[in-house]
Amino acid sequence: MGTKVEMAAAPTSGAAPAEPAAAGGAQDGVILLDLVLAVAVFAFVILVALPSMPQGTTPARHAAYALEVAAVLKSDRTAAARTGREVATRIDVAQRTISGAANGQVVMLPDDLNLDVIASDVCVASPGRFAIAFAADGRSCGAVIRISKDTRAWRIRINWLTGFVDVVAPQAG
Repeated sequence: MGTKVEMAAAPTSGAAPAEPAAAGGAQDGVILLDLVLAVAVFAFVILVALPSMPQGTTPARHAAYALEVAAVLKSDRTAAARTGREVATRIDVAQRTISGAANGQVVMLPDDLNLDVIASDVCVASPGRFAIAFAADGRSCGAVIRISKDTRAWRIRINWLTGFVDVVAPQAG
């Protein structure tokens, strides 16, 4: 049987037939090599810079946590005076949380900060849990809250007679 042979159509414009575009050849290899080198340099910079970045809570953030805890305590003290009722700030040492009763604010300390509370038996709600109560007349059960990391320790003192909240910064040296 016969085989069919198709003839390519001749261009009607008189122009030479277009050749397929070249794939780039050697130029593609150079661009790929540039890209690989750029990624390698970027990875090396990250490898060198990563160990020098601070790990965990920085001293500035440590101070901010202490001041945030003090703000929660002061807010509850003010709420007790304003409403004429007792207001208690709850502290859970194991969970490292401080919860304000006045505005519902909760401060959660990161794992690398230690939380210690020294308080009278009146403040102890259960083992490891405290309720720093502020009375309407200004009294409180009194406590010292210590937030520490390594050798730096911030202390928040609550005066039992006046309910005054005081923040003590770590000593230099």
